[in-house]
Amino acid sequence: MNTQEKERPESVDTLDQLVVVVDFLKILPKLWVWFFVLITLCSAIFYYRASTSYHPVYTAQTTFSVNIKKEQTSTNVQAFYDDATAKQMVETFPYILTSSLLHRMVAADMGTPVTGTINANLEAANFLTLSVTDKDPQKAYYTLQSVIENYPEVSELIVGKVQMKEIDSSGVPTKPANPKVFTKDILKGALVGFGIGLVWALLVFLTNRTVKKESDIKKKLGINCLGIIPRISKKKRSKDISKYFILTDPKAKDFLQESFRMVRNKIEYHAHKYNQKSLLITSAAAGEGKSFFAANLALSLVTAGKKVVLIDCDLRHPTGRLIFDMPQGTGLSEYLKGELELMDYLDKAKEENIHEFPNFLFLPGGSAVADGSHLLSSDRMNDLITCVNSKADYVILDCAPAGLLTDPAVLAKFADSAMLVIRKDFARIDFISDALSHLSESNIQVVGAVLNDVQV
Repeated sequence: MNTQEKERPESVDTLDQLVVVVDFLKILPKLWVWFFVLITLCSAIFYYRASTSYHPVYTAQTTFSVNIKKEQTSTNVQAFYDDATAKQMVETFPYILTSSLLHRMVAADMGTPVTGTINANLEAANFLTLSVTDKDPQKAYYTLQSVIENYPEVSELIVGKVQMKEIDSSGVPTKPANPKVFTKDILKGALVGFGIGLVWALLVFLTNRTVKKESDIKKKLGINCLGIIPRISKKKRSKDISKYFILTDPKAKDFLQESFRMVRNKIEYHAHKYNQKSLLITSAAAGEGKSFFAANLALSLVTAGKKVVLIDCDLRHPTGRLIFDMPQGTGLSEYLKGELELMDYLDKAKEENIHEFPNFLFLPGGSAVADGSHLLSSDRMNDLITCVNSKADYVILDCAPAGLLTDPAVLAKFADSAMLVIRKDFARIDFISDALSHLSESNIQVVGAVLNDVQV
């Protein structure tokens, strides 16, 4: 084993990690409803909790200038500490508030226990603000007045005599010190909801067992990947214009031709090797793009000079007319019901096929039916397949999803081989495996699968 086989290039590991991150980010828009619900719910919960636990409190405060004086000197001159000393002393005043002595004196003065919170804040060198916060604004004011009256007496025991000159007072507070604003609580709830959404998205990503890349088809499903089909979209400008891109559209050539050419070559090789001409195309679930693929594969074979017949066998949801911009009309379901004879059905289809390929015939599905399995298993279907097989190089049967309906298993007896169209990151792998099991029970050879809707 050489060094290149032993060591995986660091750039490959980095690329794989980048792909994982990109795939995770692609999941987020798909879960936007969950994010919206979680963010709204958590914001509402936080708002409710904040509003129900809200209790307004009121703060009464007064600002003083404070000076601490010495005893008079022998010369009968009153001396004061300088500003630095006063500042140092004032900084000790808040500790006085925690003393039980002050609280006892205030309680005795008011005749009731102190329920509010007493604070002292040093505003400047010798400016002190005393404040009392309580649920009752009147009691907050009365408590403050008692603190002002008793504070100097308590502080004198600690720092000496104090001169306190009132500078400003709030009086009885009229507005709560904690306004009824819950913006922060709502934002916290939204952040929590978003975080829960990210965790949920991560869990969805880790448990999302879908086909994400080409190698998953072989590794997880055990069948060959015949190629990838790029993601393309076409905006509908009116009801008369198809939303599908087909190879005949000039805008689609650069996107589709090379991808379908690679798939076509593999299918032709397999058909030549096993002498096969009829191919059944299905998918595990609806919406994976099997009809789009079947139409373009048929056109790709036609451009290679082959005679091709494409039959829309999805009787429950025929979409071929929409793909080829054909008006609504009769088709396969009417023929299988006996409302049309075989040659009338073929002749009518030739008249409706308006395109530039004389060696291509599309047989539309007709009106939708609730249960088409018994129609598809009839002798009339056998007569149709026998007829077109004798006139075409390839017959492509576009049928209903194999993971949902029994139609593919019924049609399998008319086809030489089958293939699956798998849309990237769409159907779960176990669901696709069940669809393959249903096909294998019909003893039809599965050529492989294509990975559709790949962002390139």
